[in-house]
Amino acid sequence: MSAEVILDRQQKLITWLAAHADILNGAVGASSQWEIDTIDSLKEALLRLDDENRLMDIGIVGRVKAGKSTLLNALVFNGESVLPQAATPMTAALTTLTYGERFKATARFYSQADLANIEQAAAVYSDLLEKSLIEELRRTEGRAGLDPERRRELAERGARRALATQQPSLQASHEQWAKITASGLSLARLKEDKPLEADDVQGLAALLADYVAPEGRYMPVTKSVDIEMPVEALRGLRIIDTPGLNDPVASREARTHDLLKCCDVVFVVSPAAQFMSQEDLDVMARITAAEGIRELVLVASQVDNTLHGSEMQAQLHASLTGLRRELAGHAGKVLDKLKLSNPEIGDVFQGLVDKGEDAIIHSSGMCHSMSVEFDSVADWQGGRLTAWQNLKETYPDYFRDDNPGLSRTNLDQLANMAGLLEVVEQARLAKARVLAARRQDLLDAKERKQVELLRELRKKLALRAGDIGDVGLTDLKKNKRALERKRIDLTRALDEKLMRVSRDFVEHLEASMERVIDSAFDAADSGVKRTVGTETRKVRVESHGALNWLAKKLWDGGYREYDETDATILPASVKASVSAFASKLRTDLNKEARHEQVKFDRALFSELVSTARNELGDELDIEAVYSALKSIVNSVDFPKVSIRAPVLGTPAATVKLRGEQAGQYLAEAMHAIHTLQNAAQDAVSGYVEGVWSKIPKSVAGEFIGYIQSQFDALQKLMEEAEKTRATLTMMDAELEAMQ
Repeated sequence: MSAEVILDRQQKLITWLAAHADILNGAVGASSQWEIDTIDSLKEALLRLDDENRLMDIGIVGRVKAGKSTLLNALVFNGESVLPQAATPMTAALTTLTYGERFKATARFYSQADLANIEQAAAVYSDLLEKSLIEELRRTEGRAGLDPERRRELAERGARRALATQQPSLQASHEQWAKITASGLSLARLKEDKPLEADDVQGLAALLADYVAPEGRYMPVTKSVDIEMPVEALRGLRIIDTPGLNDPVASREARTHDLLKCCDVVFVVSPAAQFMSQEDLDVMARITAAEGIRELVLVASQVDNTLHGSEMQAQLHASLTGLRRELAGHAGKVLDKLKLSNPEIGDVFQGLVDKGEDAIIHSSGMCHSMSVEFDSVADWQGGRLTAWQNLKETYPDYFRDDNPGLSRTNLDQLANMAGLLEVVEQARLAKARVLAARRQDLLDAKERKQVELLRELRKKLALRAGDIGDVGLTDLKKNKRALERKRIDLTRALDEKLMRVSRDFVEHLEASMERVIDSAFDAADSGVKRTVGTETRKVRVESHGALNWLAKKLWDGGYREYDETDATILPASVKASVSAFASKLRTDLNKEARHEQVKFDRALFSELVSTARNELGDELDIEAVYSALKSIVNSVDFPKVSIRAPVLGTPAATVKLRGEQAGQYLAEAMHAIHTLQNAAQDAVSGYVEGVWSKIPKSVAGEFIGYIQSQFDALQKLMEEAEKTRATLTMMDAELEAMQ
């Protein structure tokens, strides 16, 4: 059934219930029981699904210089350099691209808190560098053949190299703070953002260069850029180009994670010459563990750099096929290892392994731009000229200056924009199918509720018509007097039953929720421990003694080496496990609470109906008893469980922690889990107390009042029997027309 028909019937039902509330005597209350939403809320739910259907989110992740910007320029801007290449993580602003009616962008700057954090991290780096330099100088003290200046130069180089490996985020902060200081910008007067607008894509690219290009005036303080353009390739899409997931700017990394959570598909861009490096694996583990992303596409970028050498075939297609097979084999091996260290998301990586070569999409943004601008091949310089000469030399039958058609065809084969667009289209179609199914499920559910309500309302009308015909005024007044006589005994019996059922419910509720906490804690404990890996490294230590001293002087000897195994963890995976524990705990506790509440509702209703029938015998219509008690039970409004999750800090090194740092962070994570466990137990105790306070301590007065109001309404209708019968017949006809 179409949305228009569902909405029309919904409006008619709402109008009908409001118009005939007096006849049905409170039947409007059935709207909550039958989930009769307002028209606005139903329209909003449908529009939300339609909006999601129109906009598809694509994430682009990968290490610096992986070719992300070149790929995006090729994919979206037909090779034009709208997005400049980043030199470091700090020169790569978080960028979103969407369709818009005008060429405009908003550059967002670091907040004062962001700047303070960068400055502080830079100072920490300087302290560590000084300590590392002193250690390096001490280690090389007295080495023959080294003058003091050269010795200090080598020591400083070694210290910087070690910190680049151990503390990449601190190093990036140090470099960025140096750029910020050198920019001469007044940080105190820095505004939150800067709107930009141009007449065309070239004009906007020129404006953006000042904010995101490596040498741009405002680049050092630009945190992110949101771009809108009337470019057809962007219609229906939002592309999220990330600066990297080891971002030292916490607020930018947080927004990156928030955006990635929305993504329908994420492209992991890795240079074909260094495909699936450890840095790529760290990125993949982080985004899948932290964001719950299930759809990954591996893009082997810069493929034109890898198609040369003796192992390549004379035929371009054969070389490309062999390269893809080789990349797929390498990816399979490293992903198998990644599954072991991240078993909770192993199915994502197994899916990529199972696809084999089909999991790898080769690409070359350089080749795409060469194809687009082949008419100016004689003017090419730099990297483009080098790439073209290499291709001509290796594959002379495929790339020729004098054959533009042949050359463009083969450049397009290497660029493979069609393959990337096909992946996007497949993801778009898959999303459309999922959202269309969700939309239809919503409509089907609303239709079922409407049909059930129509059936129930017509049943109520038939019963009301029977009441008018079958019961005389004398009998009605007799039943009213009988109800009044039994008020005391009925009140005692109903309220005693209420208290017994309520106490049982509260006891079972607390026990069942405690079991949920224990189960979730065990799962979180195992999940965090599964993130722990190991790495073996060579340790070189100085040996003491005269001979060893002589060996150090003469040939750099006098040292011994041994293997040392360190525990390693990915902080993001640990944080993800803690966050998942908190989220799942809230969900599971509310689910368990709702399950127990449903059991309570059923038990209470059954016990109260049985008690009322025993006390009243045949003197009261069971339908009246049923309606009264159902209304009372449904009116009990239980709260939701609320738990505040502890915040697990982000260490300075966000990619991977080793040894003592790993142990300390793991201990912090376990402390957070224990804290959350205790908080959950306290929350459950408070929740159970809140539930107990919500349960009414007496239902008899409301029940008897409801029955009396039913009697009064029926008496009024019976006194105008003919008119009422005509009204009921008309109401039934209106309902029948809605079916």
